[in-house]
Amino acid sequence: MFSEKAYVGLGKVPVGIGAVLRGWDITEQEFKGKLPVVDFRAMTEACPHNCFHCFTNKNRRTLTLEQIKRVIDGVAEMGARAIDFLGEGEPTIDPCFFEIVDYTSAKGVIPVIFTDVATKMRDRDFVQRVKDTGASVCPKCDSLFNGDYQNWVVGDKTGRYFDQRNEALQLLMEAGFNQVEPDGTTRLGFDMVISSRNIGEVAETLRFCRKNNLWIVFSFYLPAGRSASIGFDRELEPTVRARQEMRKSVLSIDRDQFGFNHIIWNNFATMPCVERIQIYGDGRVSPCPGNETIIGMVQDSSVRELHQMILDQFPGHDPVCFDGNCLYRSRV
Repeated sequence: MFSEKAYVGLGKVPVGIGAVLRGWDITEQEFKGKLPVVDFRAMTEACPHNCFHCFTNKNRRTLTLEQIKRVIDGVAEMGARAIDFLGEGEPTIDPCFFEIVDYTSAKGVIPVIFTDVATKMRDRDFVQRVKDTGASVCPKCDSLFNGDYQNWVVGDKTGRYFDQRNEALQLLMEAGFNQVEPDGTTRLGFDMVISSRNIGEVAETLRFCRKNNLWIVFSFYLPAGRSASIGFDRELEPTVRARQEMRKSVLSIDRDQFGFNHIIWNNFATMPCVERIQIYGDGRVSPCPGNETIIGMVQDSSVRELHQMILDQFPGHDPVCFDGNCLYRSRV
C-alpha cells in the first residue's frame, strides 16, 4: 500500500515503514511555492550532554517569549509546514517549552522536536502532553545497539544515557508516536550522524526503523559547529568508499525489502533537505545549519524579508532550482 500524496524527492511512499516524518511530509508543489521547514534554536542553551560533533555554540537564548511568538507568526504566514526546534541545548528543559510548542501548533505549523528524550521523556505524562501538541519527536540516535559508543558520543561518563534513551523511546512508541498512518508518515524518527565508528550499524538500524514505522535519515558531519573546528578528529569521518558502500546498502535494503525506491541524497541519504532558514535564540538568522553566515536579525526584519535576503545572497537555496542535495556537504 502506498500513500496517495507524492512527496518532494520521494514520490508516493510505502505505508508503515516510516518513510516520511510528519512535518517533513512536503509535496513538490508545497516545496516550490512555500517556505517548507524552519530551524529555530528558540530554546535554552542548557544541556546535560557534551556531544563532540555538536553544531551549536550554546549561545544563551535572549529572544523573549513574545518575540519568539512573533517569529512563529511570520513563519506561519509564509505557509511553512514545520518548525524544527533544536535549541542551543536540550529543548525540553526550557521553561517555556510547552508554551512555545503549543503556540506553534495553534498556528497550524507542526513542531518537530530534536531532543535527547532521556531528560524529560521517561515520564509518561510528559510524553502524552507532547503527543497532544501534535508534535513529531526526533530522539538523539548515534547508535541503537552500542551503548558504549552512544554514551561516548554524548560525553556521558555515568554510562546511563543509552539505557535512558531507549527507555524513553519505548514510552514514545507505546504512546503511539510511530502509529501507522495512511499518508505514509510517522511522528517518531532519528537523525543519525554517521561516523567511521557506527557506519557498520546502518543496515541493522534501517531495518529496525522500517519494521517499526520509525523515520530515519543518515547524515554526515556538517562543515559547521564543532565538526568544522581545527581540533575535530578527521579519522571519525567515513572514507569515500565507506560512504559509497553505505549508500548502496541503504538503496538496496529499501528497494528490495521494503519496496521503497528513492534517490540517495548527499545530506540525509533517505530524503532531500527541506530546511530553509536557521534562526538562533538571540535573533540572528543564517541560511541553514550548514551555512552559519549571518544575514540579519529577526528583531530588525520580518521572516519574509529575511528569507528573501538569503535567496539574494545564496541563490542556491531557491527551491525552484534546488535539487535536494546539501549545498555544503561533499557529494559522493
